[in-house]
Order: sequence, then structure tokens, then C-alpha cells
Amino acid sequence: MNPATALQTGVRLLWERSASVIPVYLLANGLYGIARVPLLLAGALALWLLLVGGRLDPLVDVLRKVESGAGPGDPDPTDLEAVFPGLSDALTNLLTPEMVALVAVGGVLSVALALVVSAIGNAAAIGAIVGVLRDDDGVRAAVDGARRHWRAFLVVRLLLFATLGVVIVPIVAVVVAVAGYSGPIDPAAAVAGGPPGAATVLGIVAAVFGLLVTLLVVVVILVLFAFADQAIVVDDVGAFAAIGRSIRFPFRRPIAVLGYVAVAIAALVVSGTVGGAAAAAGTARVSALLGVVLLPPVVDGFKTSLYAETSLPSLPESERTPIGERLRTAFGSGLGALGGFVRSHPAAHLASLAVLLAGGAVGWTATGALGVTFPASGDFTGIFGQVPVGPFANIAVNNWLVATDLAYSGLAAGIPAVVSLAFNGLLVGAVGGVFDPVAFVVLVAPHGVVEVPALVVGGALGLHLGGVAVGTARGRHNTDALAAAIRRAYRVLLGLAPVFVLAAFIEAFLTPAIAGVVIGG
Repeated sequence: MNPATALQTGVRLLWERSASVIPVYLLANGLYGIARVPLLLAGALALWLLLVGGRLDPLVDVLRKVESGAGPGDPDPTDLEAVFPGLSDALTNLLTPEMVALVAVGGVLSVALALVVSAIGNAAAIGAIVGVLRDDDGVRAAVDGARRHWRAFLVVRLLLFATLGVVIVPIVAVVVAVAGYSGPIDPAAAVAGGPPGAATVLGIVAAVFGLLVTLLVVVVILVLFAFADQAIVVDDVGAFAAIGRSIRFPFRRPIAVLGYVAVAIAALVVSGTVGGAAAAAGTARVSALLGVVLLPPVVDGFKTSLYAETSLPSLPESERTPIGERLRTAFGSGLGALGGFVRSHPAAHLASLAVLLAGGAVGWTATGALGVTFPASGDFTGIFGQVPVGPFANIAVNNWLVATDLAYSGLAAGIPAVVSLAFNGLLVGAVGGVFDPVAFVVLVAPHGVVEVPALVVGGALGLHLGGVAVGTARGRHNTDALAAAIRRAYRVLLGLAPVFVLAAFIEAFLTPAIAGVVIGG
């Protein structure tokens, strides 16, 4: 199969079989919520230890001074110590060896979990694509692929990192040694415009050459490992056999590999261009959708089709519908699925709401006890600008992705959903505990009455999926039931999308105006 046909297959996978592909990529992205759990728990525990140990008291004293207006007049705003006298000492007081060690352990565990989650998510994604190429159900194939192949995917990633380290470290060591022999560049001589010495030239040449060699080596290694994931699923082999087949692939089909390199570079360029344009337009969060649900299925579909030499079966004429009709059907059925899920799972929603409120109560109590209250002031009507289209889009996309994370990370027995709900409630409650009560209600309530219930539904989805996953592991449910639950969660999330759009519209366009009227400013 030539690269052009494979690329067409990747595009068609997203365009024609989106209902079988997008849920799996949202799942793969949402699973990273599992990896955040150790770091969130470590941070919360560290904060609690600081609070009960009295180490937050100096920082609270600084905040009280700020609240009372004490301190030098008209300080330089870039000089934090002048604006907040004693801030450096207060922050240093928090960085005890125990706190640093606790957060470090949480970070290490999160990185380890991220590797495992990456293997599971990629095994599910490639499994889904291979399943669709074989005209099977993509979500069902994703569940099978994750259960069957995640260990092999993990081994491939570990071997890739080990190979990069073994090859790159000696190169870097040689470059550093040569640069050290040449000696540092003399700034005074450089400013004076004199010619650099021979040793300095040697050091610069060594650094540039080392950088180019390192880049070349990294690219070669990545290309040699590029098709290992596809080999695991397509050929149903283990990690070592898959790596061997991936290494041999460029020698067997060099034109195909050159096509892959070209497409990979093009994908990076498109991603960077769209991300830069979105950032310039103030909609940086919107570009996350490109990196989650648009480019990855196309690139993975292209690679898998290229390796397996298989194209996507054509849809029957009766199943080909215009994109507008498909979108209306998808979001319409999503709203129906949302209502059905809320009605059929009241216990999950009550539990989700209880966790969120409990986190909020803890945060409110903890910060309220500090005795610090920041008054509301400022121009609320201009908080997002005169035409806040960018913030509106960012808020809508961000909240929908948060709900997606809550839902799909809950597959780990519901634990990540509980932790994320509690943490988000803790943050909101902590802000409420140190903010003027009237201003807090006015700034949160207008959009919160829409946004918070939607997040509660996301948390309930996570708890429900966690229950189904545990039941599947114990043999009470089969794989089909788990795949059906994942597919239903996707439909519910589609139904939540317009709800988050409404909440974001209220927050960006209406909440600042309401606050300006009620509070003034």
C-alpha cells in the first residue's frame, strides 16, 4: 500500500467512523486523570500537614498585612518583597525537607502511572483502529486491545526510553567534555569584538555538532521504533518481536517509511500552526481538541493502514449521511442519553455531588479559619475584555475536557473521579473562604447553577464506569458490557457539550456584567 492510500484511510477513519474512534481517544486522554491522583493526594496531604503544624501562619500574617493595607506605599509591582513584606521568609518556611520529599514521591508515582496509562491508552487506540479496519466494533476492539496488549506497549516504551538514554548520554558527555576543554566564552572579549580563540571556536563547533548528531540519532531511533505498536496488535506478537519487526520495516519498505516521516512532520507543523493561531486569537484551549480527537486518529490510522497494508472498508450507500445531519443526530442523541443517564443513576449523581460538596466544605472551613478576607473591587465588566469570545471558547472546551477526564479516569474503580471531584471542590471552597461572600456568590452562582450540575454528571459517569470496570474484573460483567458503558459515556458527554457551552456563555458574557451591577466597580 502506498502512503497516499494509507493517509486517505486515516482521514476516512475519523470522518466515516468517528463514533467508533473518537470515544477511544477521549478515553485514552481521560485516563491520564489516573496519573494525577498521587500528586494531588501528596499536595493535599502536604498542605494539611503545613496547616496543622502551624507553618502557614507566617504566610497568613503576610496576607493579613495585605488585607489591612499595611506596607510601603506605591511599591514597585515587580518587587514581590516590597509588595508583600516577609513573603520570601513565609514561602521558605513552607519548603521543609518533609514537604519536598512528600511532593517528590507523589510526582514520581504520577510519572510511573503516566507510563502505564500511556501504554493502556495507546493499546486501546491501536486496537480500535485495527478493529475498525477489520470492520469490527471499534470500542469493543479497544477494550480487547487494552486488556491483551498493554503490557507489551509498556515494555516498548521502557525500551525506547532506555535506548534513547544509552545512545544520547555518551554523545552529550563527549560534547560537555570538549566544551569544558575549550573553556568558557569570554564575555568581555565578545563585547570588544575581538576574534574568538581557537579553543572557543572548538567548543562552539562541538556544541553545534553534538546537537545535530543528537537530533539525528533521536530521529533515527524514533523511526526504528515507530511501528512497534502496530506490530503488537496487527501481528499479535510480544514487545521484543514487535520491536524487531519495526526495525526491519524501514529496510523492507523505505518508501512507506519516508511517507510516514513526511506525514509526521506535516502533523507537527499543522499542530504548531493551529496552536499558535489559537493562542494569538485567545483560544489556546480550543487547540487541545486538535491534539486529542482530530490529529491522533488520523496519524495512527495512517500508520496502522501503512503497516497492515489494509484500507478501510467502504460504507454502504445507505449509511452515508451529510456531516450536518450526523452532528445533529449525535448531539441530539447525546442530550437524550444525558437525560436517560441522570434518571437511571440517581445514586451515582448523589455520590458525585456529595464528594464535590465535601471538598468544598473542607476548603471553605480551612481557609475561613485563617481569618483573611479579600474584598471585591475592580472593573468586573471588563474582566474578560469587551468581546470575550476567546475566554468563552476556552472555558467551554476546558470544562468539557474536565468532564471527560472525570468520566474516563473513573475506570480505575472510580478513585480518580472521587479525587478530582474532591480537589475541585476544595479549590472552590478555599477561594470562597477568603473572598468576600457576596462577591463570591455573584461571581460563581450565575454560571455555577449550570456548570456545577454538569460536572457532577461527569463525576457520576466516572463512578458508574468504575463500578462496571470492577464488575468486569470480578466476572460479573463481560467485555461487551464494559464497551457498551464506554460508548454510552461518550454519548452522555456529547449531551454535556451544549450544557458547558451555555455555562461558558454565562460566565464570559453575563457574570461580569451581573457582578458589576451588584458589587459595582
